Amino acid sequence: MSFVQTLLDVIDREWTWFGEDSGRKDHYIGPDGKTTHSAKTGGKKNPRKETVEPYSSRVGEYWLAIPTKQYKKLVKDYAKDKGKLDGTVGLAWSAAFISFCFKMAGADTSFPYASGHFTWIVRAIRNRKQGKLKAALVGYRPGEQELRPGDLIGRPRQKGITYDNALKKGWFKSHSDIVVDVNKKKRRAYVIGGNVGQSVSRVSVSITADGKLNDKGGWIVHIRNNIKHPKVAKLESTKRAQVG
Repeated sequence: MSFVQTLLDVIDREWTWFGEDSGRKDHYIGPDGKTTHSAKTGGKKNPRKETVEPYSSRVGEYWLAIPTKQYKKLVKDYAKDKGKLDGTVGLAWSAAFISFCFKMAGADTSFPYASGHFTWIVRAIRNRKQGKLKAALVGYRPGEQELRPGDLIGRPRQKGITYDNALKKGWFKSHSDIVVDVNKKKRRAYVIGGNVGQSVSRVSVSITADGKLNDKGGWIVHIRNNIKHPKVAKLESTKRAQVG
């Protein structure tokens, strides 16, 4: 089985485990224990889905995929009393989810596991600008290449970050999702990400007739996933423990 297919199987398992949620609208757990988009029921607040068991502990497992040094720093800074990270800690866990999926799929050192998406966004763009088109991750401009399952799409979560200046910015708030399906006939691609609507959620994005990203969601990079087997590239050290 190819690495991409293994990755897609891991993602599908996690999406199914969270209840096959869709969309970026926040998900909550109602009094009946079911997922709802309603923040309140009968005048009482519903808890965010990520904070309720068994989902909270599952988020905790995602966090374990990031480098130990980063994990310990985040626990010290945000969860010292709890002694661990899970869905009840007020931290964005979307990058931890991506890291978990790649690690469980066997990417080994080919993927730069981290608490922030900027780590692989910057690496991928740098590879593209240096002409390393066979690198494990290559960051193209949206619309430059056809989307394929297993690829990622990334965007900043703060103003002023572009494809052209991302390498100079250092750390920045960001997000990425993994492409799981491409439907050229419908001109839609489907992506799954963690901490999307407080859950693992599937969302559609717009593509052209030839499968290139043209969605107006603020995406600045399409990351081609060239990972075929473990140990394709050395893991760069990641000293920061900044989330998002």
